[in-house]
Amino acid sequence: MRRGLTALLHWLGEHPGQTWQDRWLASGAETAGAAWTDLVVQSVPALADRPPKHVRADLLAAMRLLLTGKVLRPGYRWLLRYRPSVLLEEARSRLDSAGVARLLAHCEATGRRNPLDRKEALNRITWILLNKGGRISDITVGDCIELNTALCQYQCSGSNNRPLFYALLAETWVLPASSPPRLRATQMPGQRTPAELVDKYALQNPSVRELFVSYLSERAAELDHASLVHMAHALCGLFWRDLEQHQPGIDSLHLETSVTTAWKERLKHLRDQDGRPTGDRVTARSQLLIIRAFYLDIARWAAEDPSRWAAWAAPCPIKASECSLHKERKHRKAAMDQRTRARLPVLPALIRTAERERKETRARLDAALAASPGKVFAAQGEKFLRRRAAAGRIYVTDLAIERRRDLTFEEERAFWGWATIEVLRHTGIRIEELTELSHHSFIAYKLPSTGEVVPMLQIVPSKTDAERLLLVSPELGEVLAEVIHRVRGGRATLPLVAAYDPYDRSWSPPMPFLFQRPRGPEHRALSYGTIRRFLNHTLAVSGLTDATNRPLQFTPHDFRRLFATDALRSGLPPHIAAKILGHLDHRPPSHSPPRRGISRPHRRRVGPVPSPLRAPQGRTRRLHQGLRQPMRP
Repeated sequence: MRRGLTALLHWLGEHPGQTWQDRWLASGAETAGAAWTDLVVQSVPALADRPPKHVRADLLAAMRLLLTGKVLRPGYRWLLRYRPSVLLEEARSRLDSAGVARLLAHCEATGRRNPLDRKEALNRITWILLNKGGRISDITVGDCIELNTALCQYQCSGSNNRPLFYALLAETWVLPASSPPRLRATQMPGQRTPAELVDKYALQNPSVRELFVSYLSERAAELDHASLVHMAHALCGLFWRDLEQHQPGIDSLHLETSVTTAWKERLKHLRDQDGRPTGDRVTARSQLLIIRAFYLDIARWAAEDPSRWAAWAAPCPIKASECSLHKERKHRKAAMDQRTRARLPVLPALIRTAERERKETRARLDAALAASPGKVFAAQGEKFLRRRAAAGRIYVTDLAIERRRDLTFEEERAFWGWATIEVLRHTGIRIEELTELSHHSFIAYKLPSTGEVVPMLQIVPSKTDAERLLLVSPELGEVLAEVIHRVRGGRATLPLVAAYDPYDRSWSPPMPFLFQRPRGPEHRALSYGTIRRFLNHTLAVSGLTDATNRPLQFTPHDFRRLFATDALRSGLPPHIAAKILGHLDHRPPSHSPPRRGISRPHRRRVGPVPSPLRAPQGRTRRLHQGLRQPMRP
């Protein structure tokens, strides 16, 4: 180390700068990467007499001393390529040993015992300290984002997407409470302002641009973000940008009849990037309705605030009959009714398939866990060879097809596919309501007459901004108890995770969501796409086909229609079914049987309905007992 340090400091002393860090930056070693030792050898003649391998070892030992002594702070481009095996271990013990011990203790307390995950997280934190200086308590969110960006640039993709280090810093309160819940939240686009939505379409006229920005700003208070994005696309993209392309220099909302007619004709077709028609636009009338509402809003606001809106008031070029959706709604309703009629008879077969797939994948996983790595075992009539794997995954080789299989993922996919089908068919909730179910959704209602506690499921506001309560039947209680037991994993409470809403482009605060699963060292809420993929796999296993012998497709919303149809056929009044489903009206589906002799549905006495009032059994008993106690967050 003495020999290497003498040569290294002599080489740095030949470069200009007030500090050793300035001389290091002026030397060009940052861009040389692993070849930085060659620059030292070329500049110091005394090193030429020793073997190159020994010279490099001396220089690396000296560099470790300068890095851990905070003399030099190289950039990430150099640090992530220069990775001697002992540097990071020495840096952790010398830079902030107390902070590292605190993080390791938190890993033990939270069940993160995988040595590879711990090492990856501590290495990332150590790189931040070597680059920024200071202690672990000085790390900021910006430091984490900068490191993650450098990892994407200078390391392979396998080293990315491992945000345990960020979770450890957030959970130990190194990062402030206002920090994003996950590192991924810093990389995903949030809600765009009206000006950003308009500028996406590069409108040529600045006055018209300001008009659309003002209009969207006024409407933003009463619309969710997804609706605002859709409105901006219709107004700026499909309407005005199209007019500017075909009518250069247009600057007024007063449109001639020929211009309007040509635009309506172009709107009927979808087009590629070159402007060639590729098909008919199904939502053409819906887009016309948005444009008509824009003209009518401007005219109404012009009477209320002439100084701001009167200059833009113009006759609406779209008639009410042109944007009527009555025919489209009838066609859509008929298609949905036919879709429901085709899926209602095969629902029992799909339920049996989901249950069988869940049990078979669980049996294969249990058999693999009982076998040691390198051993052959049999399960469900198949032979497998268990492979060695880390990170808690069970990999096997299917000896029949000589292919590797992840039994852990297969069991997860089968379980969550089964849970999705069961919860959706027993409740009729929407997919966004399904993903937002949490441990806080359970409410214990005490019957005034008997004093017995009845479990209720609270559905948070979604489409209609109105929450509602659903009765937890024994069958639903069994499913929810299975989900809670799985997610809890032996812990006292459910893990707190943050979920991303792709429509609102926002992250929820950490909550004990029911539909979550472990992904590496952390838990993540199941996304809409993941739920649909698991559901599609269950459908593929079932082998169900439609009338044309094609694979039958189910969407999460199909279960909502099946729930409503089954409820009405069982004698449930439409207005009660509408309340359960969270609808604002109670028009029954056209494929439901006619309700004869019922003049006042609210006076109809409904027959016996399955209810959880009888003594619950099994895990449902534990679920009921848990509801009698105060809920833990």
